[in-house]
Amino acid sequence: MNEKVYEPYLETSVYTYLGAYREYMASLPEDIPALGRLVCDQLTHPTLFYTPPSPYLENTYFGKFSSYPKERFKDEDELFITAAAMAAEIFRLDERGFVTGKDVTKRISVSCRHASVLFSAILKAKGIPCRSRAGFMDFGNNGASYTEHWVNEYWDFAENRWILVDADGYYEYERRFGYSQFDLPRHKFLTASEVWLGLRNNSFNKKLDLYSSGQDILEGVCGYLFMDFHSLMNNEIFYSHQPKYLHRRFHLLSRTELEELDNLALLIQQNPDDVIYKKQKRMGLHEKFFILTNNDMNELCDFFEAKQSESL
Repeated sequence: MNEKVYEPYLETSVYTYLGAYREYMASLPEDIPALGRLVCDQLTHPTLFYTPPSPYLENTYFGKFSSYPKERFKDEDELFITAAAMAAEIFRLDERGFVTGKDVTKRISVSCRHASVLFSAILKAKGIPCRSRAGFMDFGNNGASYTEHWVNEYWDFAENRWILVDADGYYEYERRFGYSQFDLPRHKFLTASEVWLGLRNNSFNKKLDLYSSGQDILEGVCGYLFMDFHSLMNNEIFYSHQPKYLHRRFHLLSRTELEELDNLALLIQQNPDDVIYKKQKRMGLHEKFFILTNNDMNELCDFFEAKQSESL
């Protein structure tokens, strides 16, 4: 196998750089399922706070959700968008660090993107190539409905392949469906590029769930297309980080601009390993795909631009 395929995914980004926590993370279990379960034990997905408490989840993993401090955010995504920040808070809540059996009060409340970033960071610290992927997961295991989700791919040197894993939550696929969440079958996860192309050519016939209410489906998938694109370049952007040129104008995109996105999706779908090299050489990739902003920054820029216009 050409080492160039996996070598770039040993490198870290601003999100996966662990700093002073690197040595500790490298000491965590080598066994991937054991490590994955340990990562799960440090996290609570925010959606669990907004659904009726499950006696099974409370008794088996989390303890009483009612014990979670009322003054804490139930969604801490914006507080801890980097692996180092997550690690610091995990140690602040429990100085033992990454241990099993934690109740909900000793966990950070973050979503799948953060679980993926943390897992990538830990594997990179161990010298295992790993990358985050953004797309859509079949949680029902019947192929009828897919929900927006982030997972990981790590390079297995023994099997010479990328292995798909999910370190966000307790799915217990070993017992429920006969396979592990730490070696998922490929049909479980649809990449954003696959869904984009399916929607564009009217061949996608699955139910698609997006958390952003009121958003156009294709626009929502476009957001995941760029999150996956940047993740393949070791740049695991936050949910609100998107190309500046798309801000408030997705519905105004021309036919040519939509075809540019089709070509990007084709590149990712056909050869994801090639994305990072095209980035390095700027081959076939538009500069506007790399110039990012976020919703809050866009609102601020719009405000100051309006003020400047008023003064002219």
